[in-house]
Amino acid sequence: MVVVVILAGCAASAMPGCAGERSGRCASRSAVRDMAVLDRAPLYTFNEFELDAYLRALAASSQRHPALTPTQRVAMLARKNVGQPYRLFLLGEYPFELIDPDPMVCLSAGDCVTFVEHTYAMALSHDWPSFFRTLQRIRYRNGIVGYRTRNHFMEADWNIHNAWLFDDITARLAGDGARPLRVRVDRATFFAKAGLDENIPVEVFEGVFLPRDRLPGVAAGLRDGDVIEFVRGGERWQYVGHIGLVAKDGDGTVMLIHATKPAVAIEPMAGYLNRHPDVLGVLVLRMKGKGGKRGQATLSPEISFCPRDQSR
Repeated sequence: MVVVVILAGCAASAMPGCAGERSGRCASRSAVRDMAVLDRAPLYTFNEFELDAYLRALAASSQRHPALTPTQRVAMLARKNVGQPYRLFLLGEYPFELIDPDPMVCLSAGDCVTFVEHTYAMALSHDWPSFFRTLQRIRYRNGIVGYRTRNHFMEADWNIHNAWLFDDITARLAGDGARPLRVRVDRATFFAKAGLDENIPVEVFEGVFLPRDRLPGVAAGLRDGDVIEFVRGGERWQYVGHIGLVAKDGDGTVMLIHATKPAVAIEPMAGYLNRHPDVLGVLVLRMKGKGGKRGQATLSPEISFCPRDQSR
């Protein structure tokens, strides 16, 4: 796919404030820092060539993090990005299309969704091109890039279209304590804000969520890399208002790594819930597969990466 080839050599911009700066200069290969420096540096300080070199080194070296499972790798990379500045409405489809003309990749800042997407795309990749393809596979329906095919709604888009990668284990964790989730999805109104006239009926998405008072009882069963989606709303309608990743501490404490103002933070899950009494509960997504050693071969057979020859 042409857009992949173009951006593999030069992301639209990976500099601070990259949203809207589509003419930013491409990072230089000569600017790549030594691997020992990259091992210590936060991910959000990497340029495109440095991320390519780092992912290649992680994939090739039997000395660097050799025993990490795919989900432990997710947690490791998430920790390495703590401190990334928070910015909302950062990304779009430029140069693929111009409806949302922000760049398709930004390494220096992000929001809660892009943080999770980037972390998983890095964990499942071995270089810049595979990172970019996997990122678009996660971000868009069937990996087909476009504003209309972007996974805008977490419950009805992102979770459903990423069933190739994640199992929704919420109902299993909640058991008979599950609460009904009802989300009003008005795509026509949403697209109209971007100047698109889409005649799409309002959808009522129904599922279940794990009530917040049940979370302490199942916390021990959470794993590194689990995606946590925080449910807010009222009695009639609910919605996912924030997401993050689980990373267990050595003593078993469930830590939440998430993009929030002013920067990506790591904190106990219980602390986040205590500060946000409006959270009704959570959804929990877990990566498919047995979590063996790093590499595509350890994933379930149904997990495949974005094909190179997609078309609108």
